[in-house]
Amino acid sequence: MLDISGCIITIDAMGCQKEIAAEVVGQDADYVLALKENQGNLYEDVELLFDDLEESGFSAYEYDCDRTVNKGHGRIEIRQCWTISDPDILR
Repeated sequence: MLDISGCIITIDAMGCQKEIAAEVVGQDADYVLALKENQGNLYEDVELLFDDLEESGFSAYEYDCDRTVNKGHGRIEIRQCWTISDPDILR
């Protein structure tokens, strides 16, 4: 019901359902999902991937990072998002 083509969708655990992720991709959008430690091998694989990237001095493969810092309601909020877009790594 939403036109999400070209958008980056952030979604909670509900978005981890295969049908929802497929719908997002099917509408030519990308998504960011939270990955928790209870995801077993997937969590460990992603952790190793980012460890390798850091150990290489961030030269092992293509990545991007964005960070925002906001202050409000008596606290400082820092949000970071790291992505790896190297197609050979993501296969």
